[in-house]
Amino acid sequence: MAILTKIRNRSGIAIGFVGLALVLFLVSDALTGRNSFLNTSSNDVGTIDGDAITYKQFEMEVAKQEELYKERSQGQPIDDNTRNQIREQAWNLIIQQNLMSKEYGNLGIVVSNEELNDLFAGDNIHPQVKQSFTDPKTGVFDKNVVIQNLKQIVEKGDEKTKKQLRDFEDYLLQDGLNRKYAALVKKGVYTTNVEAKKLYEARTRTAELNYVVMPFNAIADSTIKAEESDLKSYFNKNQNKYKERENSRKIDFVVYNFAPSKEDTAEMQKWVGEQLVGFAQAKNDTAYVDANSEVRFDPTPRSRKDFPEDVVNKLFSDSIGSIVGPIFKDNKYQIYKVSGVKNDTTVFMRASHILFKVEGATAQDTLNSKAKAEEILAQIKGGSDFALMAAQYGTDGTKDRGGDLGWFQDGQMVPEFNKFVKAGKKGDLGVVKTQFGWHIVKITENKSSKLVTAGLVERTFKASEKTVGFAYNEAGQFAAASRNASDFEAKAKEKKLEIKTAEYIRENDNFLPGYQEAREVVKWAFNAELGDVSEVITIGDKHVIAIVKDIREKGKASFDAAKARVEADYRKDKKAEQLVAKMKEAVDGGAANLDALSKKLNLAVTPIGAQSFENANIAYVGQDNSFVGAVLGTTPNKFVSAFKGDGGVYAFQVNKFNEAPAITDYSPYKAELKQPLSQKLEYGFMETLKDLHKVTDLRYKFY
Repeated sequence: MAILTKIRNRSGIAIGFVGLALVLFLVSDALTGRNSFLNTSSNDVGTIDGDAITYKQFEMEVAKQEELYKERSQGQPIDDNTRNQIREQAWNLIIQQNLMSKEYGNLGIVVSNEELNDLFAGDNIHPQVKQSFTDPKTGVFDKNVVIQNLKQIVEKGDEKTKKQLRDFEDYLLQDGLNRKYAALVKKGVYTTNVEAKKLYEARTRTAELNYVVMPFNAIADSTIKAEESDLKSYFNKNQNKYKERENSRKIDFVVYNFAPSKEDTAEMQKWVGEQLVGFAQAKNDTAYVDANSEVRFDPTPRSRKDFPEDVVNKLFSDSIGSIVGPIFKDNKYQIYKVSGVKNDTTVFMRASHILFKVEGATAQDTLNSKAKAEEILAQIKGGSDFALMAAQYGTDGTKDRGGDLGWFQDGQMVPEFNKFVKAGKKGDLGVVKTQFGWHIVKITENKSSKLVTAGLVERTFKASEKTVGFAYNEAGQFAAASRNASDFEAKAKEKKLEIKTAEYIRENDNFLPGYQEAREVVKWAFNAELGDVSEVITIGDKHVIAIVKDIREKGKASFDAAKARVEADYRKDKKAEQLVAKMKEAVDGGAANLDALSKKLNLAVTPIGAQSFENANIAYVGQDNSFVGAVLGTTPNKFVSAFKGDGGVYAFQVNKFNEAPAITDYSPYKAELKQPLSQKLEYGFMETLKDLHKVTDLRYKFY
């Protein structure tokens, strides 16, 4: 039934990977842990309001999400990257369900059965329902079709289909709760006339002034001595500026590769030669593949579109028993054998196209698009390369592959396009009009209804156990001899190993610079102490030994971590002291106005005709919020000197303020202020809830 596919696909979207907080909330078991953070069990992966999220609870949710993934992907194996995504999804679901169920309960937010029915087939159809049941040919949505199909599932559907429907209903229910909550949060945003008036005046009230500036960059950094003791003193006085926002670690590491050796390469070549002979002579292809390949024999007859480009032509032109290969691809050797051939009733075709979309809604716009397509077609017929023209003029995703659409089944394309390709032969060119625009179509292969069953003997080219063991022993000796930072550096130099650095990785990162799937190294780093050296950690086809170089803790300020910023701020302050002193000396020496001061210090007087509070950009200086604030807070005709701004030390005089014209309607400014606040609340409230409920994430201890 078509409804089964639609529900499965749509529920797959509905309960897919969750990015931020607002996609969906599935019902899960209530969290029952009661350990405070200070007494967190070693088996806890996190806490909410001091209540533990146990490892067992988390793994149950992960297992649940893995099963859902397998259902949606029809049994596809779960690789490490997907498993990490599933864990992230499970974590978000636990946090969201726990926090949001409390919010819904406290606020009395519910979605009634009547409202749920309304989302399916009422006056307020949910977008996912509309998308699932809109006729792709006519673009028409008919809620009666939804009602009929739902009735069919309830009365005649199997348990699997009913479960898919229940999952989809859960999504609509939770999405409805979420929408109500988000709407309530947005309704709580309010801006006053006072705030709107301030925005209006900040934008329209301006100052006319003259100023001189002694920029900080006029003094070279090298002239400011920054002793370690001075920097530490400055840091201690300004620690709040340098507090860390999250936990992180800096590590150095070396890598031992265990790529295949020359002996491994020779052994692989020997294996390939043996398979070429053995596979060709095999009487039972199924048994041979199952015995010699990393993949089992697939007896399914398949069309051209189901085989790789580099073998499809040979497979479909050679006779039964023919060998195709060896092919080396994605670090695997592949040898194909034509095991069976049959003709199907379904026709497959192949074409390339260049799409010219109609820009505009008038008849002339349509004619212009057609004329452009015909112009480019003439160039192609005159010898221009089709693929290059597709790359230059194409307006869809195929332009990056020369317009190639690959093999497609009869009826898969829109009718006009399908009709042209089906009626033609290889090499035919033409212009076709469809609902998407004008296409230059090139038929690149003749039609085919042929299906091929092909056996595949495949083997990954990788290092042998001997090679891996040798590399591991080498790495182990390095780790054993490098128990502190000096040993680590000395041993790396001796072995001519490059020391790589990972700058401040975070708790749940799973990679290192240049190395994916390095979760075990990150996990080790967050369970290690400063200066610790790891044992050998294997990631992919590499052995890694790491050392913790720095530890940054959330909410704490570390001098070593912030030293570069501390030094920059310290130098800036010292420059300001020198420039302020120099300007004050000039003023005390008789430079009592801007003109006199400019001559005394040999500085140009710069006029500004309309400086507003909203625009903090200063001519010849750049953005300086401190200076703008001082300007708009002073009185006209007052000479102000030795003012320290963000970009330099100023002297200035405001000649005149141009007051904002009086208005009575501030509603546009209220709306302008309200919009970003609403968006920030709508998409950021989950992070606020996490802070309020003291959510801690301890997954790095386990994964």
